[in-house]
Amino acid sequence: MDMVAHSQGSIFSQQDLMWEILSRLPVRSLLRFKCVAKSWDITSDPYFQMKHQRHHANSTRFLVVHCNLNRDDNFYSTSSLSSPDDVQKLDDLPPKSHILFGSCHGLFLIGVGSSNNQVLLWNPSTRESILLPPPEFGILNSYFALGYDQTTNDYVVLTIHDDMKLTPVDPHCGILALKSASWRKVCIKTPNLFCLCRDSFGTCMIFIHGAFHWLPCGFLVVSLSISNQTLTEIPFPDQMCNRQPPNLGIKQCSLSVLEGMLCISSSWRRIDGVDTTFMLWAMKDYGVKESWIQLFKINFTGLDLAKSIYRFPDGDVLFDVYTSGEGGFCRSLRTSKGPIQLWFDWFHSFYEYSTIFDVTTFTESLISPKSLL
Repeated sequence: MDMVAHSQGSIFSQQDLMWEILSRLPVRSLLRFKCVAKSWDITSDPYFQMKHQRHHANSTRFLVVHCNLNRDDNFYSTSSLSSPDDVQKLDDLPPKSHILFGSCHGLFLIGVGSSNNQVLLWNPSTRESILLPPPEFGILNSYFALGYDQTTNDYVVLTIHDDMKLTPVDPHCGILALKSASWRKVCIKTPNLFCLCRDSFGTCMIFIHGAFHWLPCGFLVVSLSISNQTLTEIPFPDQMCNRQPPNLGIKQCSLSVLEGMLCISSSWRRIDGVDTTFMLWAMKDYGVKESWIQLFKINFTGLDLAKSIYRFPDGDVLFDVYTSGEGGFCRSLRTSKGPIQLWFDWFHSFYEYSTIFDVTTFTESLISPKSLL
């Protein structure tokens, strides 16, 4: 085998060198190699997938869900933050009503249909998807989240069935390990902690630090470990619980992940006006209550709700916001410095009768959903 000497004395084979170069290419470029020769398709190799994922860990892309105002359906587009003009319309999903439940490693869980009666595992980079088996208690009134279990090297789906008719001893939570392709019921002894508060942006659960997180009723975050199903209560920052700003009433709290940190955002609406105070908190040391730090406190006029979706290298944060005005509510993106457009104007010029339904971030992945189930 031909070998190549490295400047520091180590030796690589030509294949290693080729894989190192190719792993730095975007997924769209790699998929073109399938059209050249079957032997060129290295995208399904687990080692190459891991190498590619490592190189692109900080290459953030946006996934936008567009709602067609003339029909009850959605379509998707992606764009990179560094090149806003690099817009791709995705048309591999059925033209139905969709809802994003969550994502992990570039894979998305999507509810399909007006009643979300099907759940897909979808990779928007490779355009591949697979239908997941439904839990025993059904999909209607259920919420889902996707995570990765490092101890078993497997992706795991969590679902919580929001049915108030269930008694405290009844299981209303299920876990699907994709390798097993079967659901396992989880008996819940504290059902009050499983009454999920879904925010106006559609977020219900997030996955970070090997655990699923959600907001029940009350000033706390609930986490469920993906490996041993241990339930933990994480208190809010004291300032959020005990120091309510004067003349303000809390309107909504949301969970998000920024730079690997668990974050809570809150919107405080002035009772006698239209001003809103938005606060964003991050847990610097996961699991340590005293490590909550306030990243932002911003006063907006006309803003109704806000949620953080990305943090820039300079520390500024990109927000998904609802603003109110004479024409009603409008959804847009903005930073602490003001609104930004990105690809929005470009898409509206081609799809006049559409509006933004959801915005989230992800990193490109070569993982095939069909290989996981």
